Amino acid sequence: MDIDHLKLAQKVIELSGGKDALNAEMDRKLSLINEKWNQDVDAIGRILRSHLFVEHFLTEYLIALNPNLGDLKGTRLTFSQKLSLVENHSNETKELASGIRRLNSIRNQLAHRLEAKVTDQDKESLLSLHSFRYLREALAKPDVPSSDNLVVLEDFAKHVGSRLASLADPEDLSARISQAMCELAVETLIN
Repeated sequence: MDIDHLKLAQKVIELSGGKDALNAEMDRKLSLINEKWNQDVDAIGRILRSHLFVEHFLTEYLIALNPNLGDLKGTRLTFSQKLSLVENHSNETKELASGIRRLNSIRNQLAHRLEAKVTDQDKESLLSLHSFRYLREALAKPDVPSSDNLVVLEDFAKHVGSRLASLADPEDLSARISQAMCELAVETLIN
């Protein structure tokens, strides 16, 4: 069956209530499409980079903990599965896990709703992790670290990456952090 495309177009215009009504409908739909397309690509990139960065270090940490597992990178574990495997390994990984979950939630919101947002609530959730917050503040002194939501997210991702890398290497910073925590606990008991 050959279709006369000119007659088809005329019939669609007629069924739509006329040319002006069809143009208005198409403009509304295009506007909705453009809202989803015209996202802040810088924010999208920063969120995705933070998520991929943390996932890389989750994988590296799992490999370090389980060197006899073989090709862990080829197992196609999800981000959440990797997190579940490491979160109860130590008190530090337990603390980091809540922030990592928040990061994953932000990334999932981006994937499912096409909204690149790090809310004030997201930021406060990440800053509620005391080891991250206070180390971040101490390292920024005499300045104050940025309160920008995306900067906090990126700082958190870098913190997680460095902590997981350190935990995977017992000769690294982890030993000093553990020692500092023990010394502070003793000082608190004495005082």
